[in-house]
Amino acid sequence: MKKHRISLMIITTLLFVLTPGVPTSKASPESVKESPQTATATQQDSSPGTAKVRGPVDSSQVIPKGPQWLGAPIMPSGTTLKQESIRLTTEYNLSYNQVLAWYQEALKRYPDARYRDWKEEMYIEDQGGSKWHAIIISKTGGPKTTVAIVKDNWTWIFATLFIRFMGVFIVLLVLWIGLNISGAVMQRFFKEKKESKT
Repeated sequence: MKKHRISLMIITTLLFVLTPGVPTSKASPESVKESPQTATATQQDSSPGTAKVRGPVDSSQVIPKGPQWLGAPIMPSGTTLKQESIRLTTEYNLSYNQVLAWYQEALKRYPDARYRDWKEEMYIEDQGGSKWHAIIISKTGGPKTTVAIVKDNWTWIFATLFIRFMGVFIVLLVLWIGLNISGAVMQRFFKEKKESKT
């Protein structure tokens, strides 16, 4: 009975010490954050003319009619700087706020767009079933704003899966090391106890 109590105490102590406490409500200013003004852009418009969209959908089904690339809306009156198979870059003679407001309006019915407000760019990430991965709006151009639309690619998908797999593997490795240490401590403790009895 004593053996079980001691081993249980060692295991719970190791789990408590080795499990990192990650706060979810507080984030540092340097970390990626959703801006307050764009959080509403991902919510559905409550006006009677707008239908609520649920579940993973392709953005091409819910964005306004007009130019698009892989289902991502393209703001009109821009100059195409570069078009590749995985990236389309366009420049506008408008400020960052005007371009962002247009994209918020265009994507307001798309429930799977997530806005990441970074220091030098607004990163609109697709977390649904669209063929595009991100719309990147630059903040550093002054009166001109550059918008890049990036195609969803297998490299990004495999990198995400690899990071998650490695995270699980590291956690299991730490638990295995902890259990080995606790086992060695318990063996030594009970061996010394037996020797003292004899």
